Amino acid sequence: MFEIQITEKKFWENEVEGYVFLLKEGLYSINLQSDFEHVEKDFYPNLREILKKHKFTGKKGDLFVLTANKDNKLIQLIFVGLGKLDTLWNYELENLRRAIGSIVLKLKELEIKDTVICLPEDDKPFGLIRDRLIRQIVIAAIMADYEFIKFKSDKINELGFTGKLLLYAGQKQEQTFAIGLQEGIVIGNATNFTRNLADLPANYLTPKALAQEAKNLADEYDLECKVLEKKDAEKLSMGGFLAVSSGSDNEPQFVVLEYNSDKKNIPTIALVGKGVTFDSGGISLKPSDYMTGMKFDMSGAAAVYGAMKIIAQLKPNVHVVAITPLVENMPSGKACRQDDIIRFLNGKTAEIKNTDAEGRLILADALSYAEKFYNPEVIIDIATLTGACLYALGHFFTGLMTRNDDIGTKLQAVGLVTGDRVWPLPMDEDFKDAIKSEVADIANTGAANYKAGTITASWFLKNFVEKSKWAHLDIAGTADGVPGVSYIGKGASGAGVRLLSEFVLNYNKK
Repeated sequence: MFEIQITEKKFWENEVEGYVFLLKEGLYSINLQSDFEHVEKDFYPNLREILKKHKFTGKKGDLFVLTANKDNKLIQLIFVGLGKLDTLWNYELENLRRAIGSIVLKLKELEIKDTVICLPEDDKPFGLIRDRLIRQIVIAAIMADYEFIKFKSDKINELGFTGKLLLYAGQKQEQTFAIGLQEGIVIGNATNFTRNLADLPANYLTPKALAQEAKNLADEYDLECKVLEKKDAEKLSMGGFLAVSSGSDNEPQFVVLEYNSDKKNIPTIALVGKGVTFDSGGISLKPSDYMTGMKFDMSGAAAVYGAMKIIAQLKPNVHVVAITPLVENMPSGKACRQDDIIRFLNGKTAEIKNTDAEGRLILADALSYAEKFYNPEVIIDIATLTGACLYALGHFFTGLMTRNDDIGTKLQAVGLVTGDRVWPLPMDEDFKDAIKSEVADIANTGAANYKAGTITASWFLKNFVEKSKWAHLDIAGTADGVPGVSYIGKGASGAGVRLLSEFVLNYNKK
C-alpha cells in the first residue's frame, strides 16, 4: 500500500527513489519545465533523443523508465505520456487517471518505494482547480493499488509492498490541497471497500453477512441502521423480495441505512442497491458458464454502502437513505415459479415469466419502501440488472434510464468528472407496453418483439416510483471485468461509488 502525501519541498529536494514526469504528446512537459530541463542538464543531455529512440513520444499510455545517479544513489526517472491534451477536458482527465494507475503499477513492479510526482502549475489543469485535481489523482492511485488476495495462500501472510507517493504542487501550498488529499483518500478507500465486498465469494458473503457490513458502517460512522427480517417483510407484503429469496436456505435481509445532516430543511435522497449475493437464476436456471461471476450480482448494494461510507465522512447537507434488499436466488422446492403472480408493497401485482429476472422484483419493493416511508426528493437505484446493458454499452459506461432530464444531466456531468461514466438510454413510452400482462398488472420480462431488455426492465421499475424524481443505473457491464483501465484492474470495479457519492455531495451545495 502507498501512503500519499503533499510535499512542499522543491521537486529535486525530495529524497526519493523515483521521479515522475507527465508529458503530453511531442515530449512537452506539463510538470514545472525547469525540472524537466534539470534532467537534461544533469543526467541525460540527449534525453529527448533517448526517449524517441525507445519510441516514447508522450502518447496516451506511453511509459518509459531511465536509471540515473543522484548524489551517489540510483534513482528511477519515470516518463508517462498523456496524449495530445487537445481533446475535451473530461477525456484528458481520464487519461491522467489512467496514467496515475500505470505509474502505481510500475512502482509496485519495480519495488520503487518512495516517489514524487510533479503536478501541473496551471490554475485549472484538466478543467479542475488543483485541489480537485489532487482528489482525482489520489483516488486513481488508491484504486490502482487494490488487489483481492484474501484467499491466496502464498500472499495472505505477506506484509505486501509499501511505499510513499509524494505530490508536488509548487511551494505555495494552499489549505485546499490538503482537503483534496483527504477527500481523495476517503473516496479511494471507500471504492476499494466496495470492490472487496463484491469480490468476496457467496459462501462467505451471504445476505446476513452483507447486512452485517451495513451494521458495521453504522457503528463506525454513527449512521442509523435497521434490518428487516423475513417476518417483517411478510407483514409489509413485500412479495417481490420474498419471492426471490424463497428458494434459498439463506434468510433475506432488507437493510435501511440513514445519514442525517445536522442542518434543517434539507432534501432527502434515497439510494437503492440490488443485493443478490448469488444468482443461480432460480427455477429458470442459468447455464453453468453464465452462472460464473454471479457473486457480483450484489454490486449495486456494495456501491451504495461505499457511497454511504463517503457521505458519512464528508457530511453533505442532505438526508440520505440507503435501501438494500439482500437475497440469494436459488432453485428448490420452495422457490418461486414461472407463472406465479406476486403482490408488492405498493399493491401492484406481477406475473413471473422468468425467475432469472429477479433483480427488478426486489428493487420494486425497495423503491416502494423508499417512497412510502421517506418521501424522498430523488431516488437513484443501482443494479447489475440486465445482460442487455452489457451488450448495448460494453464495460465502460453504466446505463442511465430516467424520465427526469435534470437528474440525468447531473449524473452525466458527475460521471465525466469522476470517471464513473454513464450513458443515457431512451425511456420512451413506446417501450411501456412491453411489460403488459394478461393476468396481472405487469410482467417481469418484456415481450420478445420489443427487444431492448434494459429499457423494458426500467419501465418495470418505473411502476414503483410515483412521486419522486428517479433514475435507474444499470451496472451489469461496469461492475466487473473492465478491460484495459490501469486504475481498475481485475475483478470488481467499484462502479457507482464515485458517481453516487459525488452526486450527493454536490446536490444541496450552496
